[in-house]
Formats: sequence, C-alpha cells, structure tokens
Amino acid sequence: MDPDGKFFLLSQQLEAGLWETAEETFNALTDQDLAEAPALHHIAAITCLLKAVPTEFRSLVVKQLPLDAESFPLASDASAMDARGTAQRRFSESAEAARQLNCPRIATLDDEYALWLELRNPVTADSGRKRLQDRLRDPKSALQLVPLGLHFGINFDLTAVEKAIEQNIVLHGGITPEAAIARFALAFTQKSPKDVASYIERHYDDLSKVLEARSIGALQIEAYSRAGMPDKAEQRLSLLLEGALSEEDEARLRRIIAESSGADPVELRKEQFKQTDALNDLVALVGELQAQQSWLELCEFGYELFQRTGAVSDAERLAIALTNTQANQALVEFLNVRSDLRQQSKNLQMSYCWALYSEGSLLEARSELTSLSDEPDDRNYRALAVNLGIALGDWPSLSAYVAAEYLARDNRSALELIQTAQLAHHLGSPRAKDLTFAAAAKGDDDPGVLAAAYNLAATAGWEDDATVAQWIQKAAELSGEHGPIQRMTLKDLVDRKPEWDRRESETWQMLGRGDTPMFLAGEALNRTLVNFMMFPALANISEHDPRRRGAIPAYSGKRRPLALDTGSTTVGIDATALLTLSFLDFLDEALDAFETVYVPHSTLNWLFEEKQTAAFHQPSRIRDAHQVRHLLATGALEKFVSSTVPDSDLSAEVGDDLAMLIGEAGKVSGEIESQRVVVRPSPVHRLGSLMEEEADLAEHADVISSCLAIVEKLRQKGQITAAEEQNAQAYLQLHEKPWPNQPDIADSAVLYLDDLAINHFLHLGLMDRLRAAGFTPVASLSEVSETDALISYEANADKVIESIERIRSALSSRIESGKIKVGRQRQLDHSDDHSIAYHLTVGVLALANVCDAIIVDDRFINQHANIDEAGGAATVFSTLDLLDGLVSAGKITLDQSLEYRTLLRRAGYFFVPVRNDELTKHLNDCSVTGGKVIETAELKAVRENLLRVRMSDWLQLPKEAPWLDSTIKVFIAVLRGLWRSGSDLAKVRAISDWLVDQIDVRGWAHRLNADVADDIIKTGRGLHILLLLTPPLDAPENVKEAYWEWVEGRVLVQIQEQFPELYDWIVERQKQQVSELADMDLGQEDTT
Repeated sequence: MDPDGKFFLLSQQLEAGLWETAEETFNALTDQDLAEAPALHHIAAITCLLKAVPTEFRSLVVKQLPLDAESFPLASDASAMDARGTAQRRFSESAEAARQLNCPRIATLDDEYALWLELRNPVTADSGRKRLQDRLRDPKSALQLVPLGLHFGINFDLTAVEKAIEQNIVLHGGITPEAAIARFALAFTQKSPKDVASYIERHYDDLSKVLEARSIGALQIEAYSRAGMPDKAEQRLSLLLEGALSEEDEARLRRIIAESSGADPVELRKEQFKQTDALNDLVALVGELQAQQSWLELCEFGYELFQRTGAVSDAERLAIALTNTQANQALVEFLNVRSDLRQQSKNLQMSYCWALYSEGSLLEARSELTSLSDEPDDRNYRALAVNLGIALGDWPSLSAYVAAEYLARDNRSALELIQTAQLAHHLGSPRAKDLTFAAAAKGDDDPGVLAAAYNLAATAGWEDDATVAQWIQKAAELSGEHGPIQRMTLKDLVDRKPEWDRRESETWQMLGRGDTPMFLAGEALNRTLVNFMMFPALANISEHDPRRRGAIPAYSGKRRPLALDTGSTTVGIDATALLTLSFLDFLDEALDAFETVYVPHSTLNWLFEEKQTAAFHQPSRIRDAHQVRHLLATGALEKFVSSTVPDSDLSAEVGDDLAMLIGEAGKVSGEIESQRVVVRPSPVHRLGSLMEEEADLAEHADVISSCLAIVEKLRQKGQITAAEEQNAQAYLQLHEKPWPNQPDIADSAVLYLDDLAINHFLHLGLMDRLRAAGFTPVASLSEVSETDALISYEANADKVIESIERIRSALSSRIESGKIKVGRQRQLDHSDDHSIAYHLTVGVLALANVCDAIIVDDRFINQHANIDEAGGAATVFSTLDLLDGLVSAGKITLDQSLEYRTLLRRAGYFFVPVRNDELTKHLNDCSVTGGKVIETAELKAVRENLLRVRMSDWLQLPKEAPWLDSTIKVFIAVLRGLWRSGSDLAKVRAISDWLVDQIDVRGWAHRLNADVADDIIKTGRGLHILLLLTPPLDAPENVKEAYWEWVEGRVLVQIQEQFPELYDWIVERQKQQVSELADMDLGQEDTT
C-alpha cells in the first residue's frame, strides 16, 4: 500500500474508533511514507498521542484540542509520557511540514497540539508557558491561543480579548472558529453562573454557527442550574431534545437540573454512573465527592477513575482522599509502585513524604523531602521539615530553619510567625523575641496571635515590657464569646473553684487507686509525665523526711516479677519507661540489650514539648530568688525569726505571715531597741473578701510603712540618685497607696519586708541599698521558703532537662542507625480528643501487633499481663522486669541491679518488690550497735519506702495483695534464714527485731474494708506469726533454742499480754498442726 493509501486507511481507522488496528498501521509507517505523504505527520502524531488518552475520550482528541485543556485526563506513567513526548515531537514536525507546504491552518493546529503537550509536561511546562506568552503577543496567533492561555493561568485583559474577537468578526464578515472558541472560553471567566448563562445567551447565534449546539446548550443548562434557575435550564433542555441528543446525555443533563432543585448530587451522580459506566459520569461523581469532602467514597471512586485515566491529576485527587482518611499505608503502597508519577507532581511527592512520616518511615521521608529542597517557600514543605526535625530528634538543625524564617518574616503570615516564634522559644533561639514581636505586629487584629505572643513573652520573662502588656489587653478586647481570652470576675473564678477542686480530687483518687493512667490524669490536672515522675523523683532524693516524699505510681502491686528475655524479643518502650531509665542513667544499656526496639510515633515530639515544660516559665522570678539568696548569704538581708505568737484575729484578717511580722514589730520590750517597721504596700485586703474589702489595720498604723516612704529615706541618706527616686515614685504610685498615719522611718530601723515589698524593691533594684543605708532588712518566712523552693526547682529543672537530652540523644542516634523503629501514627476518629489520642502511652498500645513485649512504667497499664491490639498481642513488662532480665542475661551484675532498685525506692517509686537475695545482702552489710541495727542507705531505702506506702492510701486491697503478701513472706523467710550455724546471735537478734517491726500487718489496717478489717488483721497476722513459729530446719539445736527464746520474748509474750484472743488462736492452730502431723506419722506407720 502506498503512503497515500496508508493515510486514508489510518484516517478511517481513527474515525471508526479502531484504536488497536490504527496503532498497528501506525507502527508499520516508515520514514519514506512520511516523506512522500506529509499529511501522515499529523495523523501519526494523533495516533501516538492516543496511547495516553482514555479510550472514551479518544474520538474527541482526534477531532480537536480538548476544551478543558488543562484538566483533560492524560495518562502519566512512563510509557504514556514517552508516547506524549513522541506525539509532541511529531506535531512539531507536522507543523513544520505544513508550513513548507503553505498550509497555515494545519500548521497552526499542529503547533497548538504541540504547545498543549509541552504545557502538560511538568519538565517542559515552564518553557511551554513562556512560548505561549510569546505567541499571545503575536496578533496573528493570539486569538487562537486564548483558550490555552486561560486554562493555564495566563493573565489577560478580558476587555481587550473581547475587542479582538469583535475585530476578527468584522474582518472576516462573520465569526471564525478561532473567534468562536475564544468567546466560548471567555464564558468560563464570568463572575457567576448566572453571568455565564447570560453571556452564552447573548452570543448563542454566533457560537452555534461554529460549535456544536449540544456543547453550548450543555454549558447553558449547567450555568442556569447552578444559578438556581431550573426553569430556564428545562427550557434549554427542551430545545436540545428537538435535535439529536443521546439518552446518556439527556440523563446527564436532567441530573444536573435535579441537583439544582435540592436533590442529593452525590446519589444522583452515583446512580448515573451505575447506569452508564461512562467516564464522563465517573469524573462528575468524583468531582462532587471531592467538593463535599466525602473522602471515604472518594477513595473508592477516585481509585477507579485513576485506573481508567492514569492521569497525574487523578492520582493527586486520590492521594488527597487517602490522606484525609488516614490511609497512609495504602498511599505509600500506591505511590511506591508509581515513582514515575511522583516525579511529575510536587503534590504527590509531598503527599508521599507526609504518608511516610505518618507511617513512621522518618528516614525515608527525610530523603524524599530532600528532593523537594527547591520548595522552601511552600508552607507544607516547611511544616514537614519541622516535624521531621523534631521527630528524628535533630533539634539543633531547627535553629537554621528559625534563622531562615526570620529572614523571610516579611513574606510570612502572623500565624506562621507565631508558630516559628514558639519553635524558636523551645530551642532557646536568640531570634525568639524578634519573631514574637514581629508576629504580634503583623497579627495585631488577631486575638489568638496576640494571646500566644503574650504567653511566650511571659514565659520568657519579657512581661514587664509595656508593649507586651498591650497585647493581652487588645487580645481581650478582640476576643468574642469563644475567643482565646475570656473575661471573668474574681467572684466567677471563686464560684467555679469548688467544681475544679472536686474534679482534681476525683482525679487524684482515681490515680491513687490505679484506675487511670498517668497521662490521662495529667490531662485533667494540667500536669505532664515529667511532673508525675521526674520532678518528684529528684525532689524525693533530697528529701530526708519520708512523709514529705511524693508517690510515683510506676508499678502495680498486683503484678508479680516476670522474666524478660532480652535475647530474641522485639520490644516497645513507653515514655514512662524512658523516663525511668533516663533517671537511672541506664537508657543506652537498656536499648542496646534488644535487637529491635519500637517507640511510639510521637515520642520525640512529646519529649520536645516536655523539655519546654520542664523549664521554669518565669525566669525573672528565678533571677530574683538568686538575688534574695545572695543577700541572705552576705548578710545584706536577714531571715525572719519570730519571738511572739501572732494574734489569731489578725491572722484571720490578713494571714499568718503578715500577722507574724506585725506582731513582732509591735512587740513591747523593756529594753531600748531600734525602731521596727513592717514594710507592706497598701492596701491589704481581708482574707476571703475576694479583694473587695480592705483589712482594718489602723490599730497597727505606727508599725506599718509603704515602700515609697523607704525610697524617700534612701534618697535622704544618699543611697539613690534623683533619677532613681523619680523612677521608683512613678512605679510605686501605680502599685501602692500611702498608709495613713505611717511612722517616720528612723535611721537604723529594722525593716520587716513582706513578699510584695521585696518584689517591688527587687524590681526597682533597691534591695542591696537597704543595708548600706543603715537599715536591718528582714525577709518574711514565706519569702525565704519560696526563694529556696524556686532555686531547688531550678536545680531539679536543669537535671530534668539533662535527662530529657539523654533520651533525645539515645533515641535520635538509634533511629538514624535503624536500631530503633518508629511506630505508625495512630489513626483518629473525628470524635477523638487529639491531645489524648496522640499521647505516647496510647501510641505504645498500638505497638502490640509488632512487638513481643511492651515495657511500661505506669501502674494502671502494667497491672495487666498483656496488651491486645488488632493483629497481635504483647506481654506487658516494667523496668523492674527489664533489670531482672538483664541480670539473667549477664548484661549487668546483681549488684548493679540492686543499686538501681535502691535508687528507685529513694526516688519514691511505689511497690518495688523486695527480693530475698536483696534483703539478705543489705542486712549482711549493716552493722549493729547497742542491740540496734545501724541501717545502710540501701536498708534505709527499703524501710522508708515501705513506710511511705503504708502511710498512704495507694495500696489497693485485695487487688494489690500480691505485693504486700510477697513482701511480708520475704521478710519472714530472710528472718528465719538468719538463724544458722556460726551466726553472731546477738547481731541476729537485733536484725530479727528490725525485720519483725517492718511486717506488722496492723500497719495496713486502714487499707482494708472496715467490716472485715479486724478479722483479716487477726487471721493475717496470726498466719504470719505461725510462719515464725517454725524454726529453720537445718539449724543446730543451740541456734533453734536461741530462736525459740527470741520468738517467745520478742513476739509471743507481747501478743499474750496485749492480744490474748490472738494468742489463744495461735495456740489452737499450733496444737491443730501438731495433731495433724502426729496423725500423718501414725498413718504412715500403719502402711509399713
């Protein structure tokens, strides 16, 4: 067949929709055919392009460039992109051939196809856009390309385009195809659906001369329907029905009209697609599902649409649906096998990065994000970069991000700036203040931004800045009923206090009973895990009085020790266990003991927040505390020592502290003493009056002075300059009133300074001038106590931050090496409380399907033996089980393990079991003097830990009876084991006395039900005493006799004298046991 015959054959095959045979004919073409029949260039290009076009839309592309050029579905996989590239090249060759043959219309058409494909290719889109702009400047080609320009976002002067269309019509004596297509494209630029319909109506006659009536009418019907004019739409449909309109097209248009009348558009479109299975109807359905954010259904129908088109745009739409349904695993799997699509779409790449992040594939997400490094101004990119930096523990790298955001602050919104300021504050960046002020300046009409800026300023210690004070005032003014700042009177707060107190009390009770996990209690009490565990542990270590030590509910008394095999176990570790291990400074060894360790997805995000929370939020108070401590240490300030009893009525009026100062200042003495004055700013409000009623202190006017009077005396004595005095006066006039009839201050007066006075003097920088002026300044007890507490908190906070840094470093390095794997982000229902649902303890439960064991130091959780999760179950362990397992595996020595257990007891961890070998070792290490045990630190920790538990209401009986029962039995077993051959009996008696003092079950009576407490105490105590009545079987007779003597004198005599009924019960039980043993012996003799 000659080339012309091939052209005719290929044309007929395309006309008939014989796509496969057309492709075979195309594949048979030779370069010689194209040279002899140049018309083959165009038809060959079309045939090549059709490989990337959905089958149902191929007939349209054969005839003309699609009207929806920008969104028209083109397959984008590797083979389709090759076909599109080949088609673009062939269209360009066809245009060149047409120009050589002087066929300008064909050349223009082929150029338009080539330009369209260039614009649709992500690699060549920029160059295509530039070429399009250049051609739009050429009057000869501009009108033809208006539709492409509009579709691809070229800004037009629409009035000039309208004028060019009119000129074209006049020039040619009627509308031309290019003018008609340009005008039809302009219809889509109208402001409203009603304007679209009117525009089409005005130009209908001209348009219908060139374009299909069906296309024009369909646009009118859709516009009238969206404009709420169904009658007009029906009229236009009736006109279309007079011509040739397929049943499918009619049904489609009727569906559009029905939607405008209030019918459910999704259901109508689903029914339409079900009946036709047409691609157009599927596109319409998917578009409506996306508009209504019906993400779950969009996953189903969006995937089907992508399967039929292979278009990047449809892949992007499916990615959005999968993201919104949290189907991150499905999204990763979808894009893993379509890397060619990812490379063509920044949106797909970003969706893929976020999905990897959500799946816990943090390293892969970071690697993928690196390929998008040319998108730093994309908000989504920046958000993920920050999230990855935090989640990977690469916190130092975020300082560079903060610096870059500061440089780009003019291009950022107020919300973005305040978020960056919060990040900078977390990192301790020097740009934190600048960013906060920039955010407040840009968001001066946003109460949320202003409130957040004020909180940051207060936390950082900038609250004294006058500008900062304006932020909170303006935020309050701008806040509506549901704004971030709510106005309340003091009375409103007091009225709410009983309910807050009730909730707080109930939460503490639930925590004490082990009925709620720590993280959930923390939500109710506004406390973090660090507040529950790390701070109390550090405070307890330095607290000598066990009664004042806090409780750390890490272990349940219900559980018994369980061996943890570290050799072949994949383990998940909860935040509570991480805190314990870091406190013990044992985290690295623990993590390296396992082949694979999982942590919840939000672990390092949580840790990042905890680090900020751990720091004291008002640095100025810490600075003031250090200054007060320095003044006390150097003698520039003295600590108040009371020598009088405060007046009870005055205490009820103004509080104990101020009443004590006034009482001391007013004390009458026979000796000649220096003047004593209480310095306290006026007014003083009566306790319980909600600051609405001032206390009457007229009776004490001769011993109460304002701060301003002291300032004036300092000026008089040459201790401050005139400028300093003016500054102090301006400040104090805002913060105090003068006292009526206040005394003149003597040169060597003793100044009793209350807390508020000290705060004012510290703010003014005058505290160190008081002693220099000849005064004797004395600080109130509450001020000294608060000073000590703040400095102690600062020291503990520094240790907490060091501990947090240990966790960060340990996790970050092992995530980078692959040793630690990060779990998937938990899927949330819309009803979930995000602050709770994203918490680590919830996240660790989700690891049960990938881990053999989960280590949790939360009493509520580790009271259970297992955690069941969809797809698997894991055994629950505590860090105590981990320590035992490491001893068994030879990873640490027994002595190391016992040292850690001692530290946990001293730190206030409740329900640490006492082991037989542990107690024996500690008793062997102790000494005895004068018949009394001199406790080692380890033995003291055992006793005080038991005492602290016994003094509390935390032990839940009978649920946690295993801990109490095992503890008492261990003490008895160790006691009996002491009485052996070669023992120093004097020392043994003293230690036995010490042991028996610890196991008196009567100390636990308050934890028993009152109705049965007496019986249980009698029975339980009696059974324990019966255990003592059996001497060590392998002990020599002299030791047994000594043992009996000790039991009788130390135990039985006291019981006989104090509890005769219990003594009789023990005697009867002992007789019964002897009788049973005798009967057993006789029975054995009869059988022999």
